[in-house]
Amino acid sequence: MTDFKTGLTQAQVEAHLLKGEVNIATTSASRTTKEIILHNTLTLFNFLNLLLFCMVLFTGSLKNLLFILSVVFNTGIGIYQEIKAKKTIESLSILKQAKVLVLRDGIETQVNKEDIVLDDILFLTKGMQVPVDVRSLEEGLVVDESLITGESEFIKKHIGDEIYSGSLVMQGNTKVQVISVGNNTYVSKLTVEAKAFAMTKSQIQKNIDRILKWITIIILPATIAVFLDQYNFLEIIGTNAVILKAVAAMIGIMPEGLVLLTSVALAAGVLKLSTLGTLTQELPAIETLARVDTICLDKTGTITEGKMSVENVLYYGDNQSEIDDIIAFIVSRDAEQNMSTIALQSKFQTPQKTYDVVDYLPFSSELKLQAMEIAGQGTYLLGAFDMIVSELPAAVKADIEQYLKSGNRIIGLAHSQGHLTDKGVPKDASLLALILIKDVVKEDARDIIAYFKSQDVDVKIISGDYPDTVAAIAKDVGVTGKAIISADIPEDMATLQRVVKETSIFGRVTPPQKRNIIQALQKNGHTTCMVGDGINDILALKQSDCAIAFGSGSEATKAVAKFVLLENDFSTLPNVVKEGRKVINNINTVASLHVVRVIYSTILVFAFFLFKILFPLDPVNLTLVGILTIGVPTFLLVFEKNEAKAKDDFFRNIFLNALPCGIVLALTIFTLGALAKGEISIEDVGGRVLHYQHYAQSEILDMAMKTTITQVVGGVQIFLMFLLCRPLTRFRLSVILLSLVTFIASYFIAPLMSLFGLSPVEFYWPPMWYDFLTIIIVLIDIVAILIIRFILLKTVLKEKPKEIEV
Repeated sequence: MTDFKTGLTQAQVEAHLLKGEVNIATTSASRTTKEIILHNTLTLFNFLNLLLFCMVLFTGSLKNLLFILSVVFNTGIGIYQEIKAKKTIESLSILKQAKVLVLRDGIETQVNKEDIVLDDILFLTKGMQVPVDVRSLEEGLVVDESLITGESEFIKKHIGDEIYSGSLVMQGNTKVQVISVGNNTYVSKLTVEAKAFAMTKSQIQKNIDRILKWITIIILPATIAVFLDQYNFLEIIGTNAVILKAVAAMIGIMPEGLVLLTSVALAAGVLKLSTLGTLTQELPAIETLARVDTICLDKTGTITEGKMSVENVLYYGDNQSEIDDIIAFIVSRDAEQNMSTIALQSKFQTPQKTYDVVDYLPFSSELKLQAMEIAGQGTYLLGAFDMIVSELPAAVKADIEQYLKSGNRIIGLAHSQGHLTDKGVPKDASLLALILIKDVVKEDARDIIAYFKSQDVDVKIISGDYPDTVAAIAKDVGVTGKAIISADIPEDMATLQRVVKETSIFGRVTPPQKRNIIQALQKNGHTTCMVGDGINDILALKQSDCAIAFGSGSEATKAVAKFVLLENDFSTLPNVVKEGRKVINNINTVASLHVVRVIYSTILVFAFFLFKILFPLDPVNLTLVGILTIGVPTFLLVFEKNEAKAKDDFFRNIFLNALPCGIVLALTIFTLGALAKGEISIEDVGGRVLHYQHYAQSEILDMAMKTTITQVVGGVQIFLMFLLCRPLTRFRLSVILLSLVTFIASYFIAPLMSLFGLSPVEFYWPPMWYDFLTIIIVLIDIVAILIIRFILLKTVLKEKPKEIEV
């Protein structure tokens, strides 16, 4: 049996450890290394590629097996980046974990969460996230169980009530007993049974999943069509050649680089942010961060230092020493330790005498005050000046107005002969003193606000302070606009939506009002970011699209945040936003390069099937083109410094750029195949006339066809790269030129062309007109692409292009 007064003895702790009754969970909401490997390896496309690999292996054409290297490389890079990001997150998470206060052998001591054992006596304080399942031993605890239940409601716990791990302590300082640890906690069971805390996917990931879903739907009919079509040529070119043609067609439909592109970019973003002292708790949050257009800041600790000091005390009572003593006694009982409390405790130190406390109401973010009823003296209220006294004399109002405009936070002490009740505090209190507290604006706050304004990101200040105080500080850092108080914030959401459009500063707001403001902004179509560090910010943080907390903030605050600024450096926030934008902008830019091959390959499969045309390529033929005009350029471009505001133009880019290029390439390859269809006669070097039933029966003609098609595909894909990279920067232009030069040069290297089954280009003079055939076809294709894009812009997309968009 545990002694509630002294806690477990060391012998009892060791007995629990021997039984394994310690808070070490073998289940995890995040994927294990094994799960990451299996998730990246056991995919439909990897299975299909393995099947195609076996088919090519059957033919004995080893060089046509090169496509599997791309699959292995993509899978390996994806696994490596995700594991590396996982380890980075886990190592940084250790830095932001708080220890737990336990009672053992009558001594209060700090232990790691993993060292908690069954029946331990813990102390829960405001701002904590409950680490294990516990039972309350005292009154006064208020928790938020929304991370478990999904309902954002504060629940008051009584003696004997169970509190689940994952709950957030919103109020109180209470002793509890551990009833479940490790895998037996409620959260662990949820993780195993329902994966309740699985990571959500970003918009980019969802868009790619949609593409993969469409591809998955067409894979089966495409496979049937490919093999039925190629079967027609079995007797002409033989079994091995037919298999190679069929495999080449299927490889083109599977965009193995598209998923890699996203996972690598997001993981690289996590690693980059870690160097900025920022813990990314969810990979998809990087994308959300890139889309933020409204950032909401709590004043204290964000744009101010959060190091408050008492500047002055204005007395309105007769006995100043008695007033000081009452204030000192009340704050000595305050276990919340917010910035104001620390400032008050520094000014009003050890009280000269003690008082007989009848009842005590801890500080409440909702009420903006704390209260204490003292036997024979009535009730004292300490808190926001406008929340403790209903009516103030004109002279006092004048004093308050003067100090508020100077940016002071004003806390008041009031007294009433009334009593504390369950219904609340007395309403007839009279003012005894006003305490002026000053907070210093951070040196870099002005530059940070200026950056967000330059990026068309709206900045709003949502604070529990009085609006005039907030407005004075906000003006100092460059945030101007209308300021309103809590009472003027409408409860009706439709009305609030109109209010948030014209208001930049919100004062005296309660936690639910903070949440409602965020919700109203979202309903107005904004992507919101909430930055906060206090327990009163939790509801707003959870409601926001992108929550950012400080490492020094409460554990509960960090638990609901998507990002944690471990070094409490607000100045890193612009860099965090820039990194998110870079990742998403670059994915949007280059994704179309991976999709275009899927488009033309899919069209060709069904077109060739209908018209009984042989697929002209082997698996190895497009490998070089894929490396030089897709693989290397996208790998370089995805790391480009691109800090422009992110747009939801993923499918627009595909529809406007990849689709026209894919259609034109499909028509070009189909036309070449159709023109070459039928019996062909050629004259060899010796003057003999050779007759072929099909061009593929001639090694020279077959290689010429493959060479022309790969040159056209490469040329069009480089033009697509140009379309996607506008406006051109020096870096983008360098990547395009690198791709173009290396692609052209490769066709003059005979050994390389031999490896990839293509004909090398040779110089001789004067050239014949057909030596420029590829250039002519590429130019015709470019004109056709521009025409299709022009039509799409004028009709489907309904945009008025600037002359012709090129």
